[in-house]
Amino acid sequence: MSGEGSAFALIRLRLESSMKAITASTAKKLGLFLARDFRQTFGRAHDDQAERLGTLARSTIECLGRSDALYHNFEHTMLVTMVGRDILHGLALSRRIEPADYSHLIIACLLHDIGYVRGVLSGDSETEFVVDRSGKRITLTRGASDAALTPYHVDRSKLFALERLGSSPVIDAERVVRAIEFTRFPCQLDHSATEDDLEPRLVQAADLIGQLGDPMYSRKANALYCEFEEIGMNRQLGYSSPADLIDKYPGFYWNSVSKHLDEGVKYLNLTASGRQWIANLHHHVHCAEHGYRLMGPQP
Repeated sequence: MSGEGSAFALIRLRLESSMKAITASTAKKLGLFLARDFRQTFGRAHDDQAERLGTLARSTIECLGRSDALYHNFEHTMLVTMVGRDILHGLALSRRIEPADYSHLIIACLLHDIGYVRGVLSGDSETEFVVDRSGKRITLTRGASDAALTPYHVDRSKLFALERLGSSPVIDAERVVRAIEFTRFPCQLDHSATEDDLEPRLVQAADLIGQLGDPMYSRKANALYCEFEEIGMNRQLGYSSPADLIDKYPGFYWNSVSKHLDEGVKYLNLTASGRQWIANLHHHVHCAEHGYRLMGPQP
């Protein structure tokens, strides 16, 4: 191998090692954080449940770290999970919540996008990927990334939850599956305001706020645009440039998203950390409406 080739190989190995270290560190920190938060909320009597939750968080982030989807990666899932945690803290200030309420909402947040990862289901092969409960499998075009599974990722995430949690003595896999279904967008369910659907609606809000309330949303617009382009969604949404994701943010937020956030925002508004997510949402709307760019695509 030439000296130049060796140098590039070394750089690549260092970058890969660095990314693996970042993913592993994030996975460990999120797992420890959630386990500690669970104990602080419910006490040491639920240590086993706290440890299981932390372990699931670590393994999920590690798994998502394998994904080559440019936007829907472990960082997005971490943000959604943190929004879910802040919603739970607000909910706990307004009513009594049980350990199972915390666990199921957080697990749904953790697993809601795991279906993007190729090879994550037992029925997946190197060339074919399961897309529904019937076991139907599809192949992807040469050069496709995990983002090509966008149309199927919700169903795949639900299948993952059933595979991994179906035999759990403490987690109701079907409860997690129902919450994950509410993250499908555009929303296809009749979301009548029933108490039984509160948890799924809060997971839906966490998913949307974790994306649109991300303080770095503008910087990630190019990555999201590339994902949309891979599946032809930009044409459906009327986007011809990554800048459109920023310019059209206010209309998208008010017309398509805000109506799904009422309950999530209600509980976020009860804590300081929750109010920061609300501030992020409104900041993005304000900046887009006034053409104020601090980062992101060239206007």
